[in-house]
Amino acid sequence: MEMILTNKWYFPFFIIFSIEGDYLPASSVTRVKGAVEDCIGKKVKFKMKKGKSRSQFSEGVIVDTYPSIFTVFVEKKDHKRIVSFNYIDILTNNVEFYICDDKETRIG
Repeated sequence: MEMILTNKWYFPFFIIFSIEGDYLPASSVTRVKGAVEDCIGKKVKFKMKKGKSRSQFSEGVIVDTYPSIFTVFVEKKDHKRIVSFNYIDILTNNVEFYICDDKETRIG
């Protein structure tokens, strides 16, 4: 173990590998994808985290799902647009989705 800490080449490699080596289980992504597919055509509210303590709230309709992403149609007063998100965004809490119903059910 002493050799790992004293060797200047190996120590940074070990840190990089341990940080990048954490993967999410495929079952989690599949579960989130299924939940999003069940909400196609439904109106949703979502909160996107923009930085330290900043967030942006929007409403839209889930339009379609693809293998890695899904799209949401957002219509505001002055413009219309389609925004895409990764399923990983929901798992990492970068984006929070809520179905616009009586219960405000969270997706994911």
